[in-house]
Amino acid sequence: MGWDALTRGGTRTVRFDKGQTVFSQGQPVLHVHVVREGRIRLVLLSAAGHEKHMAIVGPNGLVGECSAFLDGRHSVTAIASSDVVTQQVELAQYRHCLESDPQSLRQAMWLVGVKLRVLANQNLLLSQATATQRVVHHLVQLADTYGERMADGVAIGIPFTHQEMANIAGLSRVMTSNVLAELQAQGLIGKAGAHCVVRDLPELRGRTAGV
Repeated sequence: MGWDALTRGGTRTVRFDKGQTVFSQGQPVLHVHVVREGRIRLVLLSAAGHEKHMAIVGPNGLVGECSAFLDGRHSVTAIASSDVVTQQVELAQYRHCLESDPQSLRQAMWLVGVKLRVLANQNLLLSQATATQRVVHHLVQLADTYGERMADGVAIGIPFTHQEMANIAGLSRVMTSNVLAELQAQGLIGKAGAHCVVRDLPELRGRTAGV
C-alpha cells in the first residue's frame, strides 16, 4: 500500500521527537500526515484530562484524516511514540486526491475500516476479556495488519514497547510484561531485533475465540 497519488502534488517532510504532539484534539484539521518512519499514538482526552489510548499508527499509515470530512476539528490527539518522520499533506490536497483517485479512496476507506474495527474490539475487550486475552488479541491484530512472514513465524513490522502494549490493552506495564513473558516461555512469541515474532499465530488466534 502506497500513497504516491496523495503525495504527488508536493508535501512537506516533518520530523517529530519522541513524546512530541503532532496535533491536538479540538484543533482545526489543516493537514493529514503520511507516516514514513516511527509510530504515532492516537489518544482521546476526557474533559477531566484523562487519557484513553485509541491506536498506534506505523510506517505508511495515515493520521489526521478521520475528521477531514466531519466538523474540521481533530477528534483525537496524536503523539509521537518514537522519533517520527511524516509527509505533511494539505487538507485541500487530501480531499482532492480522494475525489479524483479511486485507489487512494479505497486505501483511505480501508484504513477507516481498520480503525473502526480496532475501536469496536477494544470496547469489547475492556468489558469482557482477561489480561492475557487482551494482550493476545492485540498481538494477533498487529500480526494481521503489519505481519511479515519469516521462516519461524510472523514478524510484526512495527516495534512496540511493553508500555505501548499496556496502553493499547488498558493494563499496567508490569501485568503486560508478565503476560508477554509467559507467552514467550510457552514458545508462542519471540524476538527478532526490536520486533516481536509470533511463532504460532493459529494458537494465539484460537485463544481469542469467544472474546
